[in-house]
Amino acid sequence: MIIGSGFIAKNFENYNDDLERLNICLYAAGISNSQTQDKNLLDKEKNKFIEFLKKFNQKKKLIYISTCSINDPSRNKNPYVVNKLYIEDLVQKNIKNFLIMRLPEVVGKNENKATLINFLNNKIKNGEKFEIWSKAKRNIIDIDDAILLTINLLENKNLNNTIINVANPKSYFVTEIVKNFEKLYNMKANYNLVDRGQDNWHLDTNKILEISKKIKINFNENYLYKLLKKYYF
Repeated sequence: MIIGSGFIAKNFENYNDDLERLNICLYAAGISNSQTQDKNLLDKEKNKFIEFLKKFNQKKKLIYISTCSINDPSRNKNPYVVNKLYIEDLVQKNIKNFLIMRLPEVVGKNENKATLINFLNNKIKNGEKFEIWSKAKRNIIDIDDAILLTINLLENKNLNNTIINVANPKSYFVTEIVKNFEKLYNMKANYNLVDRGQDNWHLDTNKILEISKKIKINFNENYLYKLLKKYYF
């Protein structure tokens, strides 16, 4: 059972049989624009989850898809992240058997212009000027890898009532991401560097390292470039 109709939810649909077999309800509904300040939209997200809780079958295990932005001091006070924390708290207080899966910047066939990677791609490809924060770091993962890691984690029925970062062991400065796009398109990006952002944060990915090796996901030095090439070139 999958709750949601966006990019993440749609990509999990191929694994709906696995979710049913494991008696899991995966909640992947939410706001697509992480920069939104729209209070009505934010309240709607919270109220939708509260209504969902009233009807939830506690015999099922709930998987709530949240965000790794919670770990980033430069973003964890924005309304989108505050909403996610609020819902995470509801999950922990009201669900008997749950896992909270925090995802980073997930890359795939996604037309959402509000995502960082789509924004950078469009600006660089079209030769448009933009600004980036010199100290900003982002964690990037392929949607296919994020889902495979999640499904494999769910096979462990003893893994309950905890929070897991389903993320790349390496985070990248935004300038690194830009350089990889420049390499991909063989062109120079037109941007200004702004002295903002936080680079002193990291994600604990220990819980996925063994599984990533098992299913042969190689987070090596070429991971980012290959990922961008896969979806943008």
